[in-house]
Amino acid sequence: MQKWMIGLFIGLCSLGWAHQPFWNPGSPTLQQAYRVLEPTISKVVTGQLGTGQLGFYVFELAAGFVLDLGLFVGAACPAAFQPRMWLVGPGVQGNQRPPFAIPEGLGARVFEGGWHEYRGHGLVARKGPELRERLQGGTYYVVVEAGNAAGYYMISLAGAEVPGGTAEGRAALARFNRCG
Repeated sequence: MQKWMIGLFIGLCSLGWAHQPFWNPGSPTLQQAYRVLEPTISKVVTGQLGTGQLGFYVFELAAGFVLDLGLFVGAACPAAFQPRMWLVGPGVQGNQRPPFAIPEGLGARVFEGGWHEYRGHGLVARKGPELRERLQGGTYYVVVEAGNAAGYYMISLAGAEVPGGTAEGRAALARFNRCG
């Protein structure tokens, strides 16, 4: 048992070195969106959603920036917890109406499905939708929609590997793996 705990600790630390870990304590509205700073640097932001809840993130992006995100849920979370991820911003076109209001002049597109088991970087998880879009620049939002179940989720932002993150973010990784 002790070897397992040491392995988990090493794995969690390695994730912290690969992507800067952060914790989102809650961002239930567009106005309260969690601000993702330095989007060119890789990071993971862990959060928790109740059934039907939303988590909002805001990015300020330069023209031509490629936003590259993945959505994960803890493997111990209920199988029904399969959140959807929305991209909202200028020039975004989609075919579904989001379950939240968006500012005039912005569009929204949903990314969903594709859930499969994932193990790596100290995570025991399920990986879901991925978003990789070259954007025209400006203010963009990513919204995680819980759906009919609750659990811990993580958005993973690709970028330059630079040490950093927060102690809260590192502590959230263990809660993510346990889904609690």
